[in-house]
Amino acid sequence: MITLLLAVLILAALPTAGLGLLVIWHIARPQHPGADASNRLNKARLLWFALTREELFVPMFPWLARDEHANVTPEP
Repeated sequence: MITLLLAVLILAALPTAGLGLLVIWHIARPQHPGADASNRLNKARLLWFALTREELFVPMFPWLARDEHANVTPEP
């Protein structure tokens, strides 16, 4: 029974761990030309701002202020 519970727990944790690895990969991956290695810190900072201060991005991306259904429904 313990083995089954551990297996369920591990399977439930896989998507979260996968998302974490994806984020770490995109921060640590090789930079495109024109960006130096210190931009990795800026990527981490941008991720933190995107997660904690969404209101700062609404002027740049107006679709953030609308409901998702309104974003995908064509206006009449």
